[in-house]
Amino acid sequence: MLRQRDVTAFKEYLKSGQWEEDFDYRTPDGQAEMLDLIEEIFELCEIADEILTKKLYKNMRGEE
Repeated sequence: MLRQRDVTAFKEYLKSGQWEEDFDYRTPDGQAEMLDLIEEIFELCEIADEILTKKLYKNMRGEE
C-alpha cells in the first residue's frame, strides 16, 4: 500500500523544482525512467478518479 508520507514527499520533490534539476542531470535512459514514473502516476490518478466517481454516484443514489 502506498503511504501518505511517500506521496507528500514526492509532491514536495516536484514542487521544489528538484525533479526538474535531477531530470536535467540524468542520462537519456534515466530521463526515460523518470518520465515513465510520472506516466504511471497519471494512470494511477485516472483509476482513482474512476473508482471515486463510481463510489460518489452510488452514495448519491443511496446505494452502498
